[in-house]
Formats: sequence, C-alpha cells, structure tokens
Amino acid sequence: MATEKPTTATGTQLYGILPEVYRTRDSVEFGGEGDLARFLDACGELLDRIRATLDQRQADSFPDNPPSGLSCQPWLIPYFAQLLDVRLVSPEEEGRRDEVANAVAWRQRKGTLTAIEQIAEAVGQMEVEIQEGWRRTAVTPRIGMPQLPAGALGEDPRFDEFQNHPLWAARHPDLPTATADFRYPTRAMEVAVPTGEFPSNPSAKLTTFSGTPVWWRQVNPHGAPCFPGSFDDVSRRTVDLRTPDWRQGHIHPKRVILYAPPPLGFFEPGRFPVHTGDMLLDEEQEHLLENLIIDGTLRVTAGTLQLTRCAVRALEVTIPAGAMEEPVVDARESLFDRMAVPGLARLEYCTVLGDCEAGRLQASDSLFAGKLELEPGLLKNPHCVRFSRIPEGVLATALLTHRNTTERPVFYVFEFDEGGAVVRRTARFGEPGCGVLHPATPEAVRFGAEDGGEVGAHHGWRYSLLMAAVLDKLKEFLPVGMEAVIAPDLRLHRKPFPPCD
Repeated sequence: MATEKPTTATGTQLYGILPEVYRTRDSVEFGGEGDLARFLDACGELLDRIRATLDQRQADSFPDNPPSGLSCQPWLIPYFAQLLDVRLVSPEEEGRRDEVANAVAWRQRKGTLTAIEQIAEAVGQMEVEIQEGWRRTAVTPRIGMPQLPAGALGEDPRFDEFQNHPLWAARHPDLPTATADFRYPTRAMEVAVPTGEFPSNPSAKLTTFSGTPVWWRQVNPHGAPCFPGSFDDVSRRTVDLRTPDWRQGHIHPKRVILYAPPPLGFFEPGRFPVHTGDMLLDEEQEHLLENLIIDGTLRVTAGTLQLTRCAVRALEVTIPAGAMEEPVVDARESLFDRMAVPGLARLEYCTVLGDCEAGRLQASDSLFAGKLELEPGLLKNPHCVRFSRIPEGVLATALLTHRNTTERPVFYVFEFDEGGAVVRRTARFGEPGCGVLHPATPEAVRFGAEDGGEVGAHHGWRYSLLMAAVLDKLKEFLPVGMEAVIAPDLRLHRKPFPPCD
C-alpha cells in the first residue's frame, strides 16, 4: 500500500526538506507509489533510535528529578550515591533521586531548618512544619538581656514604643514568657498576599494545606493555644524527659519536631474515580477493575474478578463454591469494608475493615481488622495466610500460617463536621484517611510485610517506611545529640484562619 508521508519524526523531517518536485512525483495523487516516503521512513526509524539513545545517554548523566523529559535510569542511582558518598534511605525512587541530587546542598546547610525541611519533604514525600524544641522550652528570663525589635519578628512596632506599659511589655514577641496569656488566643492566621508577590511580614511562612499553598504567620505567640499539640501551638512548657515518639517527649532542647499531615489514602479527593451505588458483574468472563472506588455493593454472579488498587464497600460473590482450585477473587492493594467469597479468594496487600468470609483463603501481607470466618479446609486445598494481621481466635481446619501477628492495628483519627460540630473519630469507608495506619500501630503491623513494609492496602504507598526513612536520614544532618520526631497534625489539613480586615 502506498504511503503518503513518513510516520517517524526524523523521516518526516527529512521528507519535509526535500524539494517539492520530488515529493510531488512520489505522492499517490500524481501517480507515485510512495517509495521515497517509505525509504525515508526506514531511515528515520533508525535515526530516531539513535537520537533516543543519545538523549537517554545525556539524561543518565544527571540523577535528579527533571520537571519534564527523560531522567536517568534507576539502576544508575546507587552508582551516583557511591560517587558522592550518599546513604540512600528513601523507599521511593523519586526520593532516592533527590537524596543524590541534593547531597552537596544538604551538607552545606547541615543542621539548619532549611535542610531539615527539604530532607523531610524530599525523602518522606510529605509536607512538614518544623519547631525547634529549645524554642518551646520554658526558661527563666534574665534581666538585662536585649530584645529583638518587634518589627523584625513580624509584630506591631508599638511593642517597642510602650515598654513602660505593663500590658504591652508582657506581650513583647521576644520575651521568653512561660505562662500563657489567656486574654489572647494564639494560632496560625493567613497573610493576605497579592497573587505573584511575597509578603512584607518577615515572620510569614509558606505551607501547603490540602494541596493549596498558603502564606500564614503566628499571631499572639504568648497567648493561649487554640489547638494544643498542633503546629501552631508555640507555648513554652517544662522539659519533657520521656522517650520521644509521636505524642510525647517533644518539649526538649535536644528535639526537633516535624508536624506532618496524616495521609488520606484511597479517599484523597481526586485520587481515584468513584462509582456510587451497586455494581453487578454477571457475564462469564474475567472481570478486571483497576484504580476504582466502588461506594456500594459489588456483586459477582459469573466469571472471575481481579482487582488492583480498588476500594469496595461490600463484595458479594454468589458463584458456586466448588471453585477451590483457581481464585474466584484475586485482589491486590485493595481495601474492603466487608467481603463474602464462597470460593477461593486470593488477597495480596489488602485490608478488610469488617467481616471477611471465605470458602478458601490465600492471603499475603494483608490486614484483617474485623472478624475472619473460614470454611473448613482440606489437606488438598488448605487455607494459607502469611505475613498478615489476623484476629485472635481464628479457627479453621487445614489452616497454614507463617509469620502472622494478632496485634491490633490503630487507624488515624480525623476531624469531621457533623451537625455543626467538629467531631474527632476514626474515618469510615468513603471518608479521607480510612484504613491508614497510625504511628501508634505496633511495629509487627507497620513493618510486618515480607519486604519490611506495612501490611494492608496502603503497602504500595509506603507511609510507614517513608516516616522511618525521614528519621533515619535526619540522623546524619542534625547536630550531635539532637533527635527528630514526627508528630501527625490534623490542623495541616485545614487552612489557617483568614486574615482580619
């Protein structure tokens, strides 16, 4: 069949620079067969591959994350790290690239808040707000110590002009006050900044709240905190000598507190499309569902079902229970509120929040938070559960287990508006944060998978490994004796209070 024009990029370019007379003679419209176009297309295919090889060769010289275009091949990153003496800790490829690309810059800024924030956001892929423990520690004021001007701290300059007035003097922003002033609330407040400009207030900070960058500042630093324990709580307290973790041991001169928003998991707005209502699969075929949320009952009456990164409120299978050799349901990295499968269910990296019923179960690196009911198995077709969290008291014949745990998982508590009031509770199915493991979860669950990651549906997002990688990486960049701690903060999901008129 005659070809009008070449299809390759280089072939098209070569064909375009030919004189018009040759292109006209080669065209089908004027009796040609398109031989010249096919010849240049064949040359273009080879030249395109040579060009792609050269482009990849150039990209392989830079280990960073380019905003567009090619990047170096992943197998080269450890060699770059060895060249720069970088210890890679991030479980994500993007984080490892940033570790190598920013190695020199981070070493130059070692021990600074800028380096700490960049490391946390690059290695952990999370937005953080940092507080230094020594700034939160209550100390005895020393008489005669000079104070920074209030204007340099972003406050009203009149604090310096009325030093003889007790009410104004007590509110000076550089005063190391330990007693909260209950006359004024302290919290984060948004700073009004025209689009494309920077704020004039030197204390303004830029933070991303729920995907939206917002300039904000701390108001009334000596006041009573509106949200104790959050990133905008700057009140001074006595030293906390307890071993630091996500909720204690923060107020200490040798601590650096990283406030991070809890991850939202499957139900982060805009992550996956949502099918509202029930879904029926009644055709005798293999049904494939991927990257989908089904907020209803998924019924399977014929064929088999394969799920990848799906969230299903209820899974009901009514296929005859005789199918014990091949899986009726094969799910990977999926979240279920409840499920009932009379045949063979094969689950890998899955979470079942409620009751789970199966005729035969093959589960690996999965989390069963509710009741697990298994039909009596046979030696020929036994149940097999490995590297998973199962409830206590699971009784079933022919049940093979390997390195499972019965430790109870702890899920994040989020804030929800209910009836005009803000209520804190565990997220239910369909709500952001559902099924995401809290740092208070025992390590047997957070790091109990076969590869050392967390068990359950969020294994692929590596939330627990990312938090551990940040703390591990910061050990190299903090001063001797300093220790970092990550504190989940729900306030980072809500924008600060709007600026006052």
